[in-house]
Amino acid sequence: MKKISVIGAGFAGLSLSLRLAQKGFEVDIYEQGARVGGLIGTDKNQYGLAEQAANSMIRTANAEALFKDIGLTPLSALESSKKRFIFREKPRPWPLYFSETVQFIGKLVFNLLRGKKNFSPRENETLQSWGYRIIGAPATQFILSPGMQGIYGNATDELSASLILGPLINRKKKDKSQPQYKGIMTGPEGMQDVIDRLEAKLKDLGVRIHLNSNIKVSDLNGPVVVATSAQSASEILKSSHADIAARLSRIQMTSLMSVTVYFSKSQNTYPGFGCLIPRYYGLKALGILMNSYIFAGRDKTYSETWIFGGAHDTSILDMSDAEVLKTIATERFRILGNKEALLDYRIFRWRNALPFYNIELEKTLKELSAQKLPDGLFLHGNYLGGIGLSKILESGDKLAEEIASRYV
Repeated sequence: MKKISVIGAGFAGLSLSLRLAQKGFEVDIYEQGARVGGLIGTDKNQYGLAEQAANSMIRTANAEALFKDIGLTPLSALESSKKRFIFREKPRPWPLYFSETVQFIGKLVFNLLRGKKNFSPRENETLQSWGYRIIGAPATQFILSPGMQGIYGNATDELSASLILGPLINRKKKDKSQPQYKGIMTGPEGMQDVIDRLEAKLKDLGVRIHLNSNIKVSDLNGPVVVATSAQSASEILKSSHADIAARLSRIQMTSLMSVTVYFSKSQNTYPGFGCLIPRYYGLKALGILMNSYIFAGRDKTYSETWIFGGAHDTSILDMSDAEVLKTIATERFRILGNKEALLDYRIFRWRNALPFYNIELEKTLKELSAQKLPDGLFLHGNYLGGIGLSKILESGDKLAEEIASRYV
C-alpha cells in the first residue's frame, strides 16, 4: 500500500481520506485540534438541534454515494422548505416590483441573445458589476446580492463574478462531473451524524487519525495533502514552501456567527426555508433559517438560525450574548413582525471561517494554477473549488482520482 498523509481533519480532509483509503492508500490524518469535523458540529439540547455551521449539503450523486459508503440514511428536506423569502419591507417570495421584473427579464434575455462571451464574467469583474451589466440594478440589489451573501457571507461589490459564476456559466451542458441540484440532505440527528460516520468508516479502513498534532510537511515522507483553510495552509507551508505560503497568506478570510434561537410559538406568517436580508436596509443579519420548516423531527419547539458576519463586519462577533440577542429581537420584529419571548439560544462564533471570494482570491488562484506544485504536494480546501460541502466533496473526489493515477 502507498502511504499518504492528509493534514486537516475537517470535512475536506475526512472525505478525501475516505476516497484515498478506498483506492488502496495507507492514510494518516494529522489534525491540530482536539476533534475532527472542523466547523461542522451539532449541539443537541432540550429544545432540539443547533448546527454549529452548515445545516445540510446539496444532494448530488457524489453526496449520495458518500452517505451510502458511511452507512448513513439521509434525511431529506420538507416540502415547506421549497418556499424562500427575500426581505423588501417584508419577506417576499419575489422581491421585485412589476416594472423591475419587466426590466430584469428584458435585460437578461437581451444579454443571453448577445451570446456566451458577453454573458460570461470578465476578468477581475465584481459580482455587482456583472449583475448591473446583465440583469440590472434592482435584480442585483434584491435577488443576486442577498442570494450570494447568504452563501459567501459578503456583499457583491467585492465578490468575484468569475470565481462564483464562471464555472456555472462556462461548463459544458453534458458535464456530469458538475453537481446537479436535487435538494438538500443531512443526517437524521444533524450534520454531526455525517462526521461521526465518516470517522468510524475511516477507522474501519485502517486510517490513523492523529489529533492535537503540529506536524510539519518536512517531517512527512511520501505524498502530502494539505486539506485546511488557506490561512492554516499558509502557516503549515511557511517553513518548507515559502513561496506557496506567501501566496496563500494573501487570501482574506470571512468571519461568521451562527445563532440558533428557540421559541414556544411558531412563526407561521412566513413558513419556508428562510429569508435573505439585502445589505440595503442596514441590518446586521445576512439571513434567517427557519429550521422547523426545513427538516422534520429535529426540534421539540420552533427554532430559527440567524447568520451574521462578513469580511468587513466582525463587530457583532465581539458583542456579548445579551447584545446579540437584543439585536436579533430588534431585527426580528422589523423583518418578521414577531415579538415572541425567547426560550433558549446557542451562539457559535467563527473567526476566519471561510475564504473571501473576492478579486484578490481570483488573482491568487491564477498565480497558484500557473505555479506547478512540488511533486508529492497537493492542496485541497474551500478556497479552491467553491464554498459548500457538496462542492468540496466533488473537488475532493477528483483530487483522489488524480493522486491515484500518479501513485497506484
